[in-house]
Amino acid sequence: MDRLVEGMINEDFDRRKPYDYLQLCYFKMDMFKKAADAAATVLAVQPEHEVMKSNLKYYLAEGPVNAEEVVNLELQEYGKEYILGNVAYNNEDYKATITHMEKSLSLFYEAYSACRHLCENPFDQGWFPDFISSLANHYTFTLRCKRRCTWQLSNLFGEIKDDFFYSYFNYLQYSYYQEGDTKAACEAVASALFINPVDEVQLRNKQFFIRDEGASEDYFVPRKDVVAFIEREDFEERLMEFIETNFLFLKDDEFEDDDDIDAKTENELSSVSVGFNSSLLGEKIDTTHVMLETENTLNEEL
Repeated sequence: MDRLVEGMINEDFDRRKPYDYLQLCYFKMDMFKKAADAAATVLAVQPEHEVMKSNLKYYLAEGPVNAEEVVNLELQEYGKEYILGNVAYNNEDYKATITHMEKSLSLFYEAYSACRHLCENPFDQGWFPDFISSLANHYTFTLRCKRRCTWQLSNLFGEIKDDFFYSYFNYLQYSYYQEGDTKAACEAVASALFINPVDEVQLRNKQFFIRDEGASEDYFVPRKDVVAFIEREDFEERLMEFIETNFLFLKDDEFEDDDDIDAKTENELSSVSVGFNSSLLGEKIDTTHVMLETENTLNEEL
């Protein structure tokens, strides 16, 4: 029972349940800004939480709160730096954009590593498999958990940004170009193309640097950390697909006799193409923000 309670508590914190209570308490105390922050913090991990979305809209409509001032109270340092870089970019302060985005990228790698380490923790399998099954189950559980890290870290405002990692180099290539650092700009273009080799915007940017800036092919070498990151992501995605396609984990009492099990040949790992949302750059990034509609009535759950 203790283990069950512990698991439920961990799940509540993962879903930021305490902030659900806090937003209601702050509302009752007419503290709309804090209520809005708490609601936004829940939405950062539960973007489809209809009650919380409705409550946040109410706080913005009825309280003296601006949407731009609402913050995710659990936003990690890489997210804060990313936002500062976004603001600097919109203000055409490209030197500050480079500073904040490079720092955010470094912090992102740290957060990514920490997330993966946490996946190594033991978990309750719910039954008592034999040694081999236990190892297989734990490895699969760990791998599946690690596959969620990039997805989780790409959520800053309650919405998953599919091209979040790519966007770093989208910002950086234009900012370095504006600062006159052609080599760094080309490196960022190459990194973006390593993530998405068919991105039309970056392919045009590459041609621009070669044609108009005198860049050579030697300039277009992706960063080593980007190569390592993407190769690991791609390998683990193929591995996860292989496991889910070729293996079935059963409880001890569900195994059939060997004679009843059809032999299967091992399939080669198939290539998996990774899709990314393309964004406008080359001219400039189209950085749009989610605009919240307002409602005049408070959700009944409050």
